[in-house]
Amino acid sequence: MKNNNVQENYDILAENYAAQFRDEMDKKPFDRKMLDWLIEKVGDAGITCDMGCGPGQIAGYLHSRGATVCGIDLSPEMVRQARILNPEISFQTGDMLNLDTVANTSFGGIAAFYSIVNIPPELILPALRELRRVLRPGGVLLLTFHIGQEVINIEEMLDKKVSLDFFFFETEEIKNQLKTAGFELEEVIERDPYAEAVEHQSRRAYFFARN
Repeated sequence: MKNNNVQENYDILAENYAAQFRDEMDKKPFDRKMLDWLIEKVGDAGITCDMGCGPGQIAGYLHSRGATVCGIDLSPEMVRQARILNPEISFQTGDMLNLDTVANTSFGGIAAFYSIVNIPPELILPALRELRRVLRPGGVLLLTFHIGQEVINIEEMLDKKVSLDFFFFETEEIKNQLKTAGFELEEVIERDPYAEAVEHQSRRAYFFARN
């Protein structure tokens, strides 16, 4: 799926998505611990970017814990929602495959929570290389994704008609892609899903990788 189509679909979803997920971190203690660990690992190395930020719930949590943060998302409408919900944080539009407005070595850390979910397998490596480009030497990436091999096409989401492909990835596959992109793996953690009322029933992976 082309990125412009992904953008258009998330523009459609943005308002309902923000209402649904703005308080998502309240229900996910494990995710909060992973983000706390990211803050610890980044230390005073610079700004942490919530990459693929949606309505900014990850950036909002990081900010609440004292981190210096910003957010980037493909969807202008998602960025607008993020700014409404988190007026104290800087958000901008950007494409993970070509962050043309972001200079090399801009960030001390990147939180990429399910940011690769709409990226097909053949574009994962270019996306990871672009993330590495904008990370400082020694900077830390926290990457999360759904574990599996399936591709799920969604035609309706949050009461809106859309057409989105959601890609699942095997842990070893992403390990190899990160290494090929030039990252050094530090931790690889998996967890079972929270209750169905909280999230989709898929196993999740959390990768800490350093530039």
